[in-house]
Amino acid sequence: MRTGGLNDILKALLDNNNKCISNQELKWLLQKIENDATEISHAKYGLDEKIKFNIECDHDPKDNLIGRQSLKSLECIRQSIKKNLELMNENIKTIFQSYLTQCGE
Repeated sequence: MRTGGLNDILKALLDNNNKCISNQELKWLLQKIENDATEISHAKYGLDEKIKFNIECDHDPKDNLIGRQSLKSLECIRQSIKKNLELMNENIKTIFQSYLTQCGE
């Protein structure tokens, strides 16, 4: 199953009409991923920046919901997603597992 990039996944999940996950649950999960990715980044690279998504915007199709991330940050985000798979329901887990597989994780 091809899911697209992380930005496409976040847009689709936030705009999801069938609501396999509520926006409140999704935002909590994404904040958990942000926090864990930041922690991984601090430990692995000594970076002081907080990894933050742009999930509070109006969701214009042109929006970049993951924001401008460095390659190191994206690596930490993928590690955080992997770490948090057990918190996801099966539908969301499948989407993120497919994304990780596409990224070679």
